[in-house]
Amino acid sequence: MIRVNKIYERGAGLDGPLLTIIAVLLSIGIIMVFSATMLRSENDHGTPWYHLIRHVLFICIGIVAGFGASLIPPKVLPRLSLITIAAVGVLLMLVFVPGIGEKSRGACRWISLFGIRFQPSELAKVALPLFMASVISFYQDKPYRSLKVFGLTLPVVAATIGLVALEPDYGTAGMLMLVCGSIYFVAEFRPAHILALSVLILPGSVMAYKVSPHFRERILAFIKLWIDPSAPHWQIDQAFTAIGSGGFWGLGLGNGMHKHLILAESFNDFALASIAEEGGFVAASLIIGLLLYAVMRSVIMSLLLKSNFARLLAFGLCMSIGIQGFMNICVVLGLMPITGINLPFISYGGSGMLVNLVTAGLLLSMLGTQKVEGVKK
Repeated sequence: MIRVNKIYERGAGLDGPLLTIIAVLLSIGIIMVFSATMLRSENDHGTPWYHLIRHVLFICIGIVAGFGASLIPPKVLPRLSLITIAAVGVLLMLVFVPGIGEKSRGACRWISLFGIRFQPSELAKVALPLFMASVISFYQDKPYRSLKVFGLTLPVVAATIGLVALEPDYGTAGMLMLVCGSIYFVAEFRPAHILALSVLILPGSVMAYKVSPHFRERILAFIKLWIDPSAPHWQIDQAFTAIGSGGFWGLGLGNGMHKHLILAESFNDFALASIAEEGGFVAASLIIGLLLYAVMRSVIMSLLLKSNFARLLAFGLCMSIGIQGFMNICVVLGLMPITGINLPFISYGGSGMLVNLVTAGLLLSMLGTQKVEGVKK
């Protein structure tokens, strides 16, 4: 009975508006995935339901995992941070091991074990904020806090992001840099230290440009888009065409053709273009507005938390979701090089959906700590 009461208290502390927004985004994603994949599923698997069933299954598993994550007591999480980041580091190295890592489209981003295929880089989106929040909060009242925290966190952060970049997955690596930088900023480290860290990104970017053809092609294609918009830019051109054909109200559910014929990754990276084609400016604006409101609400609530650990972790997690959404939207609108970052809670994908829902569960748990304390009092 006591355990049931604790679960009820934790559930009562979860933020209703955020839960509602996540449910709405998941529902829109389910509709979008079915609309964008029904012909593909019919042709490849003999049934229009193949991708939809897998997507819904991923969501159900993610909801269970996210709910489980929300029940973990906040005081236990710092103890799990070292184990979590170490496990993620091992998994990121395993992607390069033949027979375990799986190469696709020139990148080693997946691990296949016991018939299960997943991306370890997705796990870093939770593990790094958890690790940083744990270390920073532990040293919050210690002398020379900045130097100690930088000395402990920077090697781990650099190694994790470096392994992600080596896959190569520069989009996720860049997103993780921004998330970690935002946590340092909110932790009130000296601006000079944060600026010095940001300067170190430049040499790494130059090296990636020289060494990696993949990175160089993405950057040059983006520059070419702005220098010569009339030149062919396949993915962006098709995204613009799909968005433009939708107009203000859209072509109607199931009436879009670009997602079936020419729009690449219409249910993953360019899901927003598929939605804009059938739902128009109204549907696209609704999704952007919901994501923006959810992120802003989470940021404001996280900064009001009394616990330093809860504040840093909640802020890092909401930045993880917010930066992913921002990068995806910018790519679809041609404002950023193609990154491979999915649209949170909407795009098709097992690893990404699972991690996003676990992130949401932990975020809601952190934001609900004060409410739970209020119930106890």
